[in-house]
Amino acid sequence: MKPPRVVVLPLIACLLMFAGCSSTIMTVDSDDPRTGKSTHKVYSKYYDEGRWLIPNHVGIVAVVDHEKTRVPVVYDAQRFMGALGPDDSQAMGKMTIYIWNFDSQPHAVKILRITSGSEVIAPQNGIINALPNTKTGAIAGRIKIFDSGIKIPMMIEYELNGRRSKIDLVLPRRTEEDLAKYFGPGGVPPYPWGRTGNKIQ
Repeated sequence: MKPPRVVVLPLIACLLMFAGCSSTIMTVDSDDPRTGKSTHKVYSKYYDEGRWLIPNHVGIVAVVDHEKTRVPVVYDAQRFMGALGPDDSQAMGKMTIYIWNFDSQPHAVKILRITSGSEVIAPQNGIINALPNTKTGAIAGRIKIFDSGIKIPMMIEYELNGRRSKIDLVLPRRTEEDLAKYFGPGGVPPYPWGRTGNKIQ
């Protein structure tokens, strides 16, 4: 009698199929002991926050796109066996800076440096030329972020109209519900100009 044959190929094929999947969406379930109610949040891969540079005229938005890719089956197995290392808590985030220009004249904003914890981005050519009534973006660089984080604090140093200044931002990780609410059809961006009704023509 022949011993049973162990079929390995389907498992390998399964792992390879999952190898290209991006695990940049995070699901969090929690219970409130006071109310007994459960909450279910699905976080997207986007962090963002906006602030006025010139009230009612020029705004800035920082966006971080969570980029970590891993093999879900392998990652879950490693986590179960306690085989994850310090690097497994890290991810990379692509940072894009947008300038919202509500003026009838152009504005040039130079991004000098972006600092988030020990991470520093100093763009070689950080000038963003924002035409009248437009939103203009430019990739600033990449930073290390926490894989399961829900906010990113940072400081942006910039130059506008010959004056240097800086702003502190805390970028929340948007949930799928946030994206639909703020950026879906009829949505109002969660930035100061969204609350005041300023719009790009």
